[in-house]
Amino acid sequence: MDSQPKYKTQSANEFFYDRMTLQPPVPGTVAIGELQTDDVLVTGKDPEGNFVATSPLEATPGIIARGADRYGIYCAPCHRASGDGQGILFKRGVPTANLHDERLRAMPDGELFQAISNGVGLMPSYAYPISVEDRWAIVVYVRELQKGR
Repeated sequence: MDSQPKYKTQSANEFFYDRMTLQPPVPGTVAIGELQTDDVLVTGKDPEGNFVATSPLEATPGIIARGADRYGIYCAPCHRASGDGQGILFKRGVPTANLHDERLRAMPDGELFQAISNGVGLMPSYAYPISVEDRWAIVVYVRELQKGR
């Protein structure tokens, strides 16, 4: 038992067709702790496929503060702290959405969540760097920002 045959991670392996020892995970594999079971929370849509009107997170002071913090990091550089869309990209000639526009005020929370998650126009997807809960916290904060609070 002291001396057993083994393969190093990057070494060749005749057992597999691709001759690689390190094999990719099976398609559809979910990492431990990453399984998402609440579809509304993850997609922003109800079971019928419609955007949810309101955030599944309650607008508590803690959630609003977390949303303000994440907004300041990820959103304010382009949309500015006030949300008027006059950030650094606007100054360089890139059109940036004004979060106070009536179109965005009327948008369901689920659609705003999808915009953050998947990106819109020149805005990239923030699904990777921002957790699901933090994206919803940003939505809650944006709604407070739109109320003028």
